[in-house]
Amino acid sequence: MRVFSERQPSVALAALAFVVLDVVASLMVAAAYDFDAVALSTNPGAIPVRGADVANLLRWGAVVDMLGYLALAPVVLYLHGRLSAALSDGVRASGLVSLLTFGGLGFVFVGSIGAVLVASVGPPLLDGSAAGPETAAAARVAYTALATGVLVGLWGTLELLLLAVWLIGVGLLVRGEGRAFGWLAVVAGVGALSYSARTGLSGHPPVDVTAPLNLLIMSAVGLLFAWLVWLAVRLWKGR
Repeated sequence: MRVFSERQPSVALAALAFVVLDVVASLMVAAAYDFDAVALSTNPGAIPVRGADVANLLRWGAVVDMLGYLALAPVVLYLHGRLSAALSDGVRASGLVSLLTFGGLGFVFVGSIGAVLVASVGPPLLDGSAAGPETAAAARVAYTALATGVLVGLWGTLELLLLAVWLIGVGLLVRGEGRAFGWLAVVAGVGALSYSARTGLSGHPPVDVTAPLNLLIMSAVGLLFAWLVWLAVRLWKGR
């Protein structure tokens, strides 16, 4: 039995929804920070320069991001079912597919939790940063802790480690139905693993692309979106 042997338009649209919503959310959050990637790379917990003026933009950007993460869950679950049916009894008994699904769903839930934290806690802290001196100072400290915890801890380290497990595993298992397709997932997974390790060890996301290693890592992680679009096409066509 093949993994890609029947049309699944709804699952294909879910994969595309993740890509579109993630791009839209990233642009909204980046706009809240005036697209200052350098500032974020040196201080990932920095409060936006415009403070309370961008509170709503940050909130809705995070909500869109949450929806994007959740859209990927049906894709993970569908591939779980197809891989379980397509693989041999020995591989199924090993629990490998369940491990990969744990990684995929873990990425979805850790990422969406981070987005919910930003959406619910971030805007009030930005509003507080425009209050009196003492309140503003406390709000800035709290916001820095929140942003660093999410950007470095949840998004930068944990979720990408889980994503790497899913991508590398799925990529290796589907190589028989398209070597380029499978290896693209593996390379994206290695990029996610490298991003996770570098962020966890340094305390800073590798978003400063002036460094060659950071550029290589970001490029590899970016292949996730190309792979998901390719996956959506295969699910739409059923082959």
